[in-house]
Amino acid sequence: MRPLHLVPAGAVLLALGGIAAAAQLTAPATASPGPGHAAMAKQQVAVTSAARACPPVPGGGSGTVAFIAGSPAASRGAGQAQLAPLPLAGAQLRALNPVSATQPGLLSVLTTPATQSTSKKASTALQGWSVSATGTLAQTMEAEETTGAGLASVRCGEPGSDLWFVGPGQQGGAAQIQLDLMNVDPLPASVDVSIITDAGQVQADGDTGIAVPPHQTVTEALSSLAGNASVVAIEVRTSIGRVAADVSETSSHGGTASWLPSTVPPSTRLVIPGVPPSGGTAGLYIVVPGSANARINVLSITPQGQHQPFGTQTVDLPGDSASYVPLTPLGGTAALELTSNVPVTAGVLVPGSGLGAFAVATAPISEQAVVAGNTAGATVVLSAPAGQARVRLTEVAETPGATSSQIVTVQTGHTLTVPATLPRGAKHGSPFAVVITPLAGSGPLYAARVATQGQITVVSIVPAISALTTIMLPPVRDSYDAISP
Repeated sequence: MRPLHLVPAGAVLLALGGIAAAAQLTAPATASPGPGHAAMAKQQVAVTSAARACPPVPGGGSGTVAFIAGSPAASRGAGQAQLAPLPLAGAQLRALNPVSATQPGLLSVLTTPATQSTSKKASTALQGWSVSATGTLAQTMEAEETTGAGLASVRCGEPGSDLWFVGPGQQGGAAQIQLDLMNVDPLPASVDVSIITDAGQVQADGDTGIAVPPHQTVTEALSSLAGNASVVAIEVRTSIGRVAADVSETSSHGGTASWLPSTVPPSTRLVIPGVPPSGGTAGLYIVVPGSANARINVLSITPQGQHQPFGTQTVDLPGDSASYVPLTPLGGTAALELTSNVPVTAGVLVPGSGLGAFAVATAPISEQAVVAGNTAGATVVLSAPAGQARVRLTEVAETPGATSSQIVTVQTGHTLTVPATLPRGAKHGSPFAVVITPLAGSGPLYAARVATQGQITVVSIVPAISALTTIMLPPVRDSYDAISP
Protein backbone atom coordinates (compact mmCIF):
# COMPACT_ATOMS: atom_id res chain seq x y z
CA MET A 1 0.00 0.00 0.00
CA ARG A 2 1.50 3.26 -1.10
CA PRO A 3 1.22 6.23 1.29
CA LEU A 4 0.43 9.56 -0.33
CA HIS A 5 1.64 13.07 0.36
CA LEU A 6 -1.47 14.76 1.63
CA VAL A 7 -1.38 18.19 3.31
CA PRO A 8 1.38 20.21 5.01
CA ALA A 9 2.29 18.95 8.46
CA GLY A 10 -0.70 19.90 10.54
CA ALA A 11 -2.03 20.13 13.98
CA VAL A 12 -4.76 18.52 15.95
CA LEU A 13 -7.12 20.70 17.96
CA LEU A 14 -9.20 19.06 20.60
CA ALA A 15 -12.21 20.63 22.26
CA LEU A 16 -13.23 18.55 25.22
CA GLY A 17 -15.76 18.33 27.97
CA GLY A 18 -17.35 20.75 30.30
CA ILE A 19 -17.20 24.03 28.42
CA ALA A 20 -19.45 25.24 31.16
CA ALA A 21 -20.59 28.53 29.67
CA ALA A 22 -21.43 26.82 26.41
CA ALA A 23 -23.10 23.62 27.50
CA GLN A 24 -25.88 24.88 29.78
CA LEU A 25 -28.74 23.04 28.11
CA THR A 26 -31.79 21.80 29.89
CA ALA A 27 -31.85 18.06 29.35
CA PRO A 28 -35.03 16.75 27.73
CA ALA A 29 -37.31 15.29 30.34
CA THR A 30 -38.46 11.71 30.07
CA ALA A 31 -42.09 10.87 30.67
CA SER A 32 -42.83 9.29 34.01
CA PRO A 33 -43.63 5.62 33.49
CA GLY A 34 -46.85 4.21 34.85
CA PRO A 35 -46.98 1.64 37.63
CA GLY A 36 -45.23 -1.57 36.70
CA HIS A 37 -43.41 0.03 33.78
CA ALA A 38 -40.26 1.33 35.50
CA ALA A 39 -38.08 -1.18 33.67
CA MET A 40 -39.38 0.08 30.30
CA ALA A 41 -38.46 3.75 30.78
CA LYS A 42 -35.53 5.31 28.94
CA GLN A 43 -32.70 6.52 31.14
CA GLN A 44 -30.69 9.69 30.64
CA VAL A 45 -27.07 9.24 31.72
CA ALA A 46 -23.93 11.33 31.49
CA VAL A 47 -21.31 10.56 28.85
CA THR A 48 -18.28 9.12 30.65
CA SER A 49 -16.20 7.77 27.75
CA ALA A 50 -15.54 9.05 24.23
CA ALA A 51 -13.06 8.33 21.44
CA ARG A 52 -11.96 9.86 18.15
CA ALA A 53 -9.20 9.04 15.64
CA CYS A 54 -7.08 11.53 13.70
CA PRO A 55 -5.48 10.54 10.37
CA PRO A 56 -1.69 10.32 10.02
CA VAL A 57 0.23 13.59 9.82
CA PRO A 58 1.58 13.66 6.24
CA GLY A 59 5.23 12.71 6.05
CA GLY A 60 5.18 11.39 9.62
CA GLY A 61 6.18 14.76 11.03
CA SER A 62 5.25 16.27 14.36
CA GLY A 63 1.92 17.95 14.99
CA THR A 64 0.41 20.39 17.43
CA VAL A 65 -2.41 19.42 19.77
CA ALA A 66 -4.62 21.83 21.70
CA PHE A 67 -7.00 20.69 24.43
CA ILE A 68 -10.01 22.11 26.16
CA ALA A 69 -10.50 19.54 28.91
CA GLY A 70 -13.29 20.15 31.39
CA SER A 71 -14.30 23.32 33.19
CA PRO A 72 -12.00 25.33 35.47
CA ALA A 73 -13.95 23.91 38.43
CA ALA A 74 -13.27 20.31 37.39
CA SER A 75 -11.10 18.43 39.86
CA ARG A 76 -7.99 16.56 38.79
CA GLY A 77 -9.80 13.33 39.50
CA ALA A 78 -12.72 14.18 37.23
CA GLY A 79 -11.32 12.20 34.30
CA GLN A 80 -8.50 11.86 31.82
CA ALA A 81 -7.95 12.98 28.22
CA GLN A 82 -5.04 11.94 26.03
CA LEU A 83 -3.73 11.26 22.55
CA ALA A 84 -2.07 7.92 21.89
CA PRO A 85 -0.26 6.76 18.74
CA LEU A 86 -1.87 4.40 16.20
CA PRO A 87 1.14 3.15 14.19
CA LEU A 88 0.83 1.65 10.72
CA ALA A 89 0.11 -2.07 10.94
CA GLY A 90 3.33 -4.07 10.76
CA ALA A 91 5.61 -1.02 10.91
CA GLN A 92 8.65 -1.22 13.18
CA LEU A 93 8.44 2.12 14.96
CA ARG A 94 9.91 3.52 18.12
CA ALA A 95 7.39 3.63 20.94
CA LEU A 96 5.79 6.99 21.71
CA ASN A 97 4.16 7.89 25.00
CA PRO A 98 0.61 9.27 25.12
CA VAL A 99 0.15 13.05 25.28
CA SER A 100 -2.21 14.18 28.04
CA ALA A 101 -4.20 17.31 28.81
CA THR A 102 -3.12 19.10 31.98
CA GLN A 103 -5.24 22.23 32.50
CA PRO A 104 -9.00 21.69 32.67
CA GLY A 105 -11.00 24.55 31.20
CA LEU A 106 -8.12 26.04 29.19
CA LEU A 107 -7.09 25.56 25.56
CA SER A 108 -3.70 23.87 26.06
CA VAL A 109 -1.36 23.64 23.06
CA LEU A 110 0.72 20.45 22.97
CA THR A 111 3.07 18.85 20.44
CA THR A 112 2.95 15.26 19.19
CA PRO A 113 6.45 14.01 18.30
CA ALA A 114 7.42 12.78 14.86
CA THR A 115 7.40 9.01 14.48
CA GLN A 116 10.75 7.30 13.83
CA SER A 117 11.41 3.83 12.43
CA THR A 118 13.63 1.42 14.38
CA SER A 119 15.91 0.67 11.42
CA LYS A 120 19.56 1.75 11.34
CA LYS A 121 18.59 4.51 8.91
CA ALA A 122 15.82 5.98 11.02
CA SER A 123 13.22 7.92 9.10
CA THR A 124 9.86 9.50 9.84
CA ALA A 125 6.79 7.34 9.28
CA LEU A 126 3.05 7.76 9.04
CA GLN A 127 0.83 6.97 12.01
CA GLY A 128 -2.59 8.01 13.23
CA TRP A 129 -3.53 9.18 16.70
CA SER A 130 -6.38 8.12 18.94
CA VAL A 131 -8.08 10.74 21.09
CA SER A 132 -9.83 9.44 24.18
CA ALA A 133 -11.38 10.87 27.30
CA THR A 134 -13.06 9.51 30.40
CA GLY A 135 -15.17 10.95 33.19
CA THR A 136 -16.40 14.51 32.86
CA LEU A 137 -13.70 15.21 30.25
CA ALA A 138 -15.54 12.93 27.81
CA GLN A 139 -18.51 15.30 27.67
CA THR A 140 -18.66 17.61 24.60
CA MET A 141 -15.42 16.10 23.25
CA GLU A 142 -14.28 17.10 19.77
CA ALA A 143 -11.04 16.78 17.80
CA GLU A 144 -9.70 18.21 14.56
CA GLU A 145 -6.50 18.06 12.54
CA THR A 146 -5.37 21.51 11.47
CA THR A 147 -2.89 23.56 9.51
CA GLY A 148 0.10 25.09 11.26
CA ALA A 149 -1.90 28.27 11.87
CA GLY A 150 -4.48 26.37 13.88
CA LEU A 151 -7.27 26.24 11.27
CA ALA A 152 -9.13 22.93 11.10
CA SER A 153 -8.76 21.05 7.83
CA VAL A 154 -10.35 17.73 8.83
CA ARG A 155 -12.46 16.59 11.74
CA CYS A 156 -11.19 13.54 13.60
CA GLY A 157 -13.94 10.98 13.31
CA GLU A 158 -15.76 8.70 15.70
CA PRO A 159 -15.22 4.98 15.26
CA GLY A 160 -18.19 3.21 13.72
CA SER A 161 -19.34 0.15 11.79
CA ASP A 162 -20.78 1.80 8.64
CA LEU A 163 -19.17 4.95 7.19
CA TRP A 164 -19.85 6.66 3.84
CA PHE A 165 -17.84 9.01 1.60
CA VAL A 166 -18.76 10.45 -1.81
CA GLY A 167 -16.78 12.72 -4.17
CA PRO A 168 -14.97 12.86 -7.52
CA GLY A 169 -13.12 9.94 -9.09
CA GLN A 170 -10.00 10.17 -11.23
CA GLN A 171 -11.93 11.38 -14.28
CA GLY A 172 -13.41 14.04 -12.01
CA GLY A 173 -9.99 15.42 -11.10
CA ALA A 174 -8.93 13.21 -8.16
CA ALA A 175 -5.61 11.76 -9.30
CA GLN A 176 -4.97 9.93 -6.04
CA ILE A 177 -7.43 8.61 -3.46
CA GLN A 178 -6.29 7.24 -0.10
CA LEU A 179 -8.31 5.59 2.66
CA ASP A 180 -7.00 5.56 6.25
CA LEU A 181 -8.50 2.99 8.64
CA MET A 182 -7.81 3.45 12.36
CA ASN A 183 -8.67 1.07 15.19
CA VAL A 184 -8.85 2.78 18.60
CA ASP A 185 -10.05 -0.36 20.41
CA PRO A 186 -8.20 -3.25 22.12
CA LEU A 187 -9.90 -5.77 19.81
CA PRO A 188 -9.13 -6.37 16.10
CA ALA A 189 -11.45 -5.11 13.37
CA SER A 190 -12.30 -6.60 9.97
CA VAL A 191 -13.31 -4.12 7.25
CA ASP A 192 -15.08 -4.48 3.91
CA VAL A 193 -14.76 -1.59 1.43
CA SER A 194 -17.48 -1.23 -1.22
CA ILE A 195 -17.22 1.22 -4.11
CA ILE A 196 -19.93 2.59 -6.39
CA THR A 197 -19.06 4.82 -9.35
CA ASP A 198 -21.01 6.46 -12.14
CA ALA A 199 -20.56 3.13 -13.97
CA GLY A 200 -22.11 1.13 -11.12
CA GLN A 201 -20.70 -1.25 -8.52
CA VAL A 202 -16.93 -1.86 -8.65
CA GLN A 203 -15.76 -5.42 -8.10
CA ALA A 204 -12.22 -5.61 -6.74
CA ASP A 205 -10.15 -8.21 -4.94
CA GLY A 206 -8.45 -7.41 -1.65
CA ASP A 207 -11.05 -4.97 -0.33
CA THR A 208 -12.95 -7.41 1.87
CA GLY A 209 -11.81 -8.72 5.20
CA ILE A 210 -9.15 -6.02 5.65
CA ALA A 211 -7.61 -6.68 9.06
CA VAL A 212 -7.00 -3.61 11.24
CA PRO A 213 -5.12 -4.69 14.40
CA PRO A 214 -5.89 -3.11 17.79
CA HIS A 215 -4.51 0.42 18.23
CA GLN A 216 -3.08 0.49 14.69
CA THR A 217 -3.64 2.15 11.30
CA VAL A 218 -4.05 0.63 7.83
CA THR A 219 -3.89 2.67 4.61
CA GLU A 220 -5.43 1.64 1.29
CA ALA A 221 -4.82 3.27 -2.11
CA LEU A 222 -8.14 3.37 -4.01
CA SER A 223 -7.05 5.34 -7.08
CA SER A 224 -6.98 2.35 -9.43
CA LEU A 225 -10.54 1.39 -8.50
CA ALA A 226 -11.81 4.80 -9.59
CA GLY A 227 -9.51 5.18 -12.61
CA ASN A 228 -12.28 5.55 -15.19
CA ALA A 229 -14.85 7.15 -12.89
CA SER A 230 -16.04 10.73 -12.59
CA VAL A 231 -17.73 10.03 -9.26
CA VAL A 232 -16.83 7.57 -6.50
CA ALA A 233 -18.80 6.56 -3.43
CA ILE A 234 -17.01 4.57 -0.71
CA GLU A 235 -18.69 2.53 2.01
CA VAL A 236 -16.54 1.31 4.91
CA ARG A 237 -18.32 -1.44 6.82
CA THR A 238 -16.96 -3.64 9.59
CA SER A 239 -17.94 -7.26 10.11
CA ILE A 240 -15.89 -7.41 13.33
CA GLY A 241 -15.19 -4.47 15.64
CA ARG A 242 -15.27 -0.84 14.55
CA VAL A 243 -12.92 1.67 12.93
CA ALA A 244 -12.59 5.37 12.23
CA ALA A 245 -11.90 6.25 8.60
CA ASP A 246 -10.66 9.20 6.54
CA VAL A 247 -10.44 9.70 2.78
CA SER A 248 -8.10 12.17 1.09
CA GLU A 249 -8.03 13.10 -2.60
CA THR A 250 -5.19 14.80 -4.46
CA SER A 251 -5.90 16.90 -7.53
CA SER A 252 -4.43 15.92 -10.89
CA HIS A 253 -3.02 19.47 -10.94
CA GLY A 254 -0.97 18.76 -7.82
CA GLY A 255 -0.97 20.85 -4.66
CA THR A 256 -2.28 19.85 -1.27
CA ALA A 257 -4.82 17.09 -0.84
CA SER A 258 -8.44 17.67 0.09
CA TRP A 259 -10.10 15.75 2.89
CA LEU A 260 -13.39 14.08 2.05
CA PRO A 261 -15.51 14.13 5.25
CA SER A 262 -17.79 11.22 6.01
CA THR A 263 -21.42 11.85 5.20
CA VAL A 264 -24.49 10.50 6.99
CA PRO A 265 -25.74 7.00 6.04
CA PRO A 266 -28.27 6.82 3.21
CA SER A 267 -31.67 8.34 4.05
CA THR A 268 -34.75 9.67 2.28
CA ARG A 269 -34.06 13.15 3.71
CA LEU A 270 -30.67 14.87 3.89
CA VAL A 271 -29.41 18.34 4.82
CA ILE A 272 -25.99 19.56 3.64
CA PRO A 273 -25.03 22.75 5.56
CA GLY A 274 -22.26 25.22 4.83
CA VAL A 275 -22.19 25.49 1.01
CA PRO A 276 -20.44 28.81 0.30
CA PRO A 277 -20.17 30.70 -3.00
CA SER A 278 -16.88 30.33 -4.89
CA GLY A 279 -15.09 31.36 -8.03
CA GLY A 280 -16.13 28.17 -9.86
CA THR A 281 -19.07 25.82 -10.26
CA ALA A 282 -19.86 23.70 -7.22
CA GLY A 283 -20.93 20.10 -7.76
CA LEU A 284 -23.52 17.94 -6.00
CA TYR A 285 -22.41 14.29 -5.63
CA ILE A 286 -25.17 11.76 -4.93
CA VAL A 287 -24.99 8.00 -4.35
CA VAL A 288 -27.98 5.65 -4.71
CA PRO A 289 -26.83 2.44 -2.97
CA GLY A 290 -29.94 0.31 -3.52
CA SER A 291 -31.21 -1.33 -6.69
CA ALA A 292 -34.29 0.93 -6.98
CA ASN A 293 -34.13 4.14 -9.01
CA ALA A 294 -34.17 7.44 -7.11
CA ARG A 295 -36.24 10.55 -7.70
CA ILE A 296 -34.70 13.41 -5.73
CA ASN A 297 -36.01 16.90 -4.97
CA VAL A 298 -33.42 19.57 -4.10
CA LEU A 299 -34.22 22.66 -2.02
CA SER A 300 -31.78 25.48 -1.30
CA ILE A 301 -31.95 27.17 2.13
CA THR A 302 -30.35 30.61 1.70
CA PRO A 303 -30.12 33.87 3.66
CA GLN A 304 -33.09 35.09 1.58
CA GLY A 305 -35.21 31.98 2.15
CA GLN A 306 -35.88 28.76 0.29
CA HIS A 307 -35.83 28.14 -3.44
CA GLN A 308 -35.47 25.24 -5.86
CA PRO A 309 -32.12 25.43 -7.71
CA PHE A 310 -33.39 23.04 -10.41
CA GLY A 311 -36.88 24.51 -10.57
CA THR A 312 -39.64 21.93 -10.43
CA GLN A 313 -37.44 19.27 -12.01
CA THR A 314 -36.36 16.27 -9.99
CA VAL A 315 -32.96 14.62 -10.19
CA ASP A 316 -33.64 11.09 -11.49
CA LEU A 317 -30.85 8.56 -10.94
CA PRO A 318 -30.56 4.79 -11.40
CA GLY A 319 -29.98 2.43 -8.51
CA ASP A 320 -26.46 1.29 -7.60
CA SER A 321 -24.95 4.46 -9.03
CA ALA A 322 -23.04 7.59 -7.99
CA SER A 323 -23.67 10.78 -9.95
CA TYR A 324 -22.53 14.39 -10.31
CA VAL A 325 -24.92 17.34 -10.77
CA PRO A 326 -23.49 20.86 -11.33
CA LEU A 327 -24.94 23.59 -9.11
CA THR A 328 -25.80 27.10 -10.19
CA PRO A 329 -25.06 29.88 -7.64
CA LEU A 330 -27.34 29.41 -4.63
CA GLY A 331 -27.66 33.06 -3.59
CA GLY A 332 -24.98 33.24 -0.91
CA THR A 333 -23.82 30.67 1.61
CA ALA A 334 -26.59 28.09 1.88
CA ALA A 335 -27.67 24.61 2.87
CA LEU A 336 -29.16 22.01 0.55
CA GLU A 337 -32.10 19.81 1.55
CA LEU A 338 -32.60 16.61 -0.45
CA THR A 339 -35.73 14.46 -0.30
CA SER A 340 -35.91 11.16 -2.14
CA ASN A 341 -38.23 8.21 -2.64
CA VAL A 342 -35.39 5.81 -1.71
CA PRO A 343 -32.39 6.23 0.63
CA VAL A 344 -29.48 8.24 -0.81
CA THR A 345 -26.51 10.10 0.59
CA ALA A 346 -24.64 13.11 -0.79
CA GLY A 347 -21.98 15.80 -0.54
CA VAL A 348 -20.98 19.01 -2.33
CA LEU A 349 -17.55 19.88 -3.72
CA VAL A 350 -16.88 23.63 -3.63
CA PRO A 351 -13.91 24.77 -5.78
CA GLY A 352 -11.07 26.22 -3.74
CA SER A 353 -7.50 25.44 -2.77
CA GLY A 354 -6.32 22.06 -4.08
CA LEU A 355 -9.20 19.95 -5.31
CA GLY A 356 -11.58 22.11 -3.28
CA ALA A 357 -13.52 21.76 -0.02
CA PHE A 358 -16.34 19.34 0.71
CA ALA A 359 -19.64 19.99 2.47
CA VAL A 360 -21.47 16.84 3.54
CA ALA A 361 -24.87 15.79 4.84
CA THR A 362 -25.09 15.91 8.64
CA ALA A 363 -27.58 15.25 11.42
CA PRO A 364 -29.18 18.16 13.31
CA ILE A 365 -27.26 19.36 16.35
CA SER A 366 -28.30 17.79 19.65
CA GLU A 367 -27.24 19.61 22.87
CA GLN A 368 -24.25 21.38 21.28
CA ALA A 369 -21.51 21.08 18.67
CA VAL A 370 -17.86 22.15 18.93
CA VAL A 371 -15.54 23.27 16.13
CA ALA A 372 -12.11 23.40 17.75
CA GLY A 373 -9.77 24.79 15.10
CA ASN A 374 -10.70 28.36 14.16
CA THR A 375 -8.79 31.51 13.27
CA ALA A 376 -9.94 35.03 12.49
CA GLY A 377 -11.73 35.21 9.14
CA ALA A 378 -13.73 31.99 9.52
CA THR A 379 -17.53 32.02 9.63
CA VAL A 380 -20.15 29.83 11.27
CA VAL A 381 -23.03 28.91 8.95
CA LEU A 382 -26.36 28.11 10.65
CA SER A 383 -29.43 26.72 8.82
CA ALA A 384 -32.95 26.15 10.21
CA PRO A 385 -34.99 24.27 7.58
CA ALA A 386 -38.03 23.48 9.74
CA GLY A 387 -38.54 25.93 12.59
CA GLN A 388 -36.93 29.05 14.04
CA ALA A 389 -33.72 28.43 16.00
CA ARG A 390 -32.19 30.52 18.79
CA VAL A 391 -28.50 29.70 19.10
CA ARG A 392 -25.76 30.58 21.56
CA LEU A 393 -22.31 30.91 19.98
CA THR A 394 -19.39 30.81 22.42
CA GLU A 395 -15.73 31.33 21.52
CA VAL A 396 -13.04 29.87 23.82
CA ALA A 397 -9.32 30.67 23.47
CA GLU A 398 -6.06 29.66 25.18
CA THR A 399 -5.87 32.66 27.49
CA PRO A 400 -7.56 32.13 30.90
CA GLY A 401 -10.89 33.97 30.96
CA ALA A 402 -10.77 34.71 27.23
CA THR A 403 -14.29 33.75 26.20
CA SER A 404 -17.12 35.55 24.46
CA SER A 405 -20.73 34.65 23.79
CA GLN A 406 -23.68 35.87 21.76
CA ILE A 407 -27.21 34.67 20.99
CA VAL A 408 -28.49 34.78 17.41
CA THR A 409 -31.79 33.84 15.80
CA VAL A 410 -32.13 31.85 12.57
CA GLN A 411 -35.51 32.29 10.93
CA THR A 412 -37.44 29.28 9.66
CA GLY A 413 -36.26 28.24 6.19
CA HIS A 414 -33.23 30.54 6.28
CA THR A 415 -29.45 30.37 6.62
CA LEU A 416 -27.48 32.79 8.80
CA THR A 417 -23.73 33.40 8.50
CA VAL A 418 -21.96 34.66 11.64
CA PRO A 419 -18.26 35.67 11.78
CA ALA A 420 -16.17 33.58 14.18
CA THR A 421 -14.28 36.16 16.23
CA LEU A 422 -11.36 35.84 18.61
CA PRO A 423 -12.55 36.47 22.20
CA ARG A 424 -11.46 39.59 24.03
CA GLY A 425 -8.25 39.12 25.96
CA ALA A 426 -6.93 36.39 23.67
CA LYS A 427 -3.57 36.73 21.97
CA HIS A 428 -3.87 38.12 18.45
CA GLY A 429 -3.73 35.39 15.81
CA SER A 430 -4.18 32.50 18.25
CA PRO A 431 -6.62 29.67 17.49
CA PHE A 432 -9.91 29.35 19.32
CA ALA A 433 -12.87 26.99 19.60
CA VAL A 434 -16.50 27.76 18.75
CA VAL A 435 -19.32 26.09 20.65
CA ILE A 436 -22.74 26.04 18.94
CA THR A 437 -25.66 25.54 21.35
CA PRO A 438 -29.29 25.48 20.19
CA LEU A 439 -31.46 26.89 22.97
CA ALA A 440 -34.58 25.25 24.37
CA GLY A 441 -37.52 25.31 21.97
CA SER A 442 -35.40 25.71 18.83
CA GLY A 443 -36.23 23.91 15.62
CA PRO A 444 -33.72 21.52 14.00
CA LEU A 445 -30.37 23.27 13.51
CA TYR A 446 -27.64 22.31 11.03
CA ALA A 447 -24.26 24.03 10.97
CA ALA A 448 -20.75 24.11 9.52
CA ARG A 449 -17.61 26.23 9.85
CA VAL A 450 -16.38 27.77 6.58
CA ALA A 451 -12.94 29.32 6.09
CA THR A 452 -12.00 31.33 2.99
CA GLN A 453 -8.91 33.10 1.73
CA GLY A 454 -9.82 36.42 0.20
CA GLN A 455 -13.38 36.70 -1.02
CA ILE A 456 -13.94 33.48 -2.97
CA THR A 457 -11.14 30.95 -2.33
CA VAL A 458 -12.59 28.31 0.00
CA VAL A 459 -9.95 26.77 2.28
CA SER A 460 -11.99 24.34 4.38
CA ILE A 461 -15.51 23.36 5.42
CA VAL A 462 -15.88 21.55 8.75
CA PRO A 463 -19.29 20.06 9.62
CA ALA A 464 -20.63 20.79 13.10
CA ILE A 465 -21.43 17.44 14.72
CA SER A 466 -23.19 16.97 18.06
CA ALA A 467 -20.81 16.76 21.04
CA LEU A 468 -22.95 15.18 23.73
CA THR A 469 -22.90 15.53 27.50
CA THR A 470 -25.67 12.96 28.03
CA ILE A 471 -27.16 10.01 26.16
CA MET A 472 -30.47 8.18 26.40
CA LEU A 473 -30.21 4.49 27.23
CA PRO A 474 -32.97 2.31 25.75
CA PRO A 475 -35.46 0.59 28.04
CA VAL A 476 -34.43 -2.67 29.68
CA ARG A 477 -36.35 -5.73 28.51
CA ASP A 478 -36.14 -9.48 29.10
CA SER A 479 -33.81 -10.05 26.17
CA TYR A 480 -30.31 -11.25 25.34
CA ASP A 481 -29.81 -8.21 23.10
CA ALA A 482 -26.87 -5.97 24.04
CA ILE A 483 -26.65 -2.33 23.06
CA SER A 484 -23.43 -0.33 22.98
CA PRO A 485 -24.09 3.44 22.82
